[in-house]
Amino acid sequence: MRWLAAAAVLAGLAASSPAQAAPETHRSGPVRMNATAYYGTLDVIARETLGLKAHFTTWDGHPVAGLPIQFTTTGERFPLCEATTDFGGWAECKNGPVPPPVSLANLLVNGYDAVWLGNRRFAPVSAHNNIGIG
Repeated sequence: MRWLAAAAVLAGLAASSPAQAAPETHRSGPVRMNATAYYGTLDVIARETLGLKAHFTTWDGHPVAGLPIQFTTTGERFPLCEATTDFGGWAECKNGPVPPPVSLANLLVNGYDAVWLGNRRFAPVSAHNNIGIG
């Protein structure tokens, strides 16, 4: 009888051990993301943006590489540039010309957005920050 009780205790311990847990086979959809955009600058005379930068991670903080990120004007949603996240989850447009239809005043007043449109694996997310005269 003692042997049966000991076997039941050991079976209970083995079942609750994380190493013995079965892998999760069902996901409820795309992985949720976090995005952070950083302050950029605008060279008014050269009509170009400098240092538009954003960081993309999963909800639990793991960086995501290989995402095409669109940097756009806030409000007007005109594209400024596109960059792909590196292994650390960073996407950066070091400098890029501001297209003619984009209002410099809108950039200075409203800033920019870094946008990931999403796919089957990762949910869409965007981040916003300001642009100042540099």
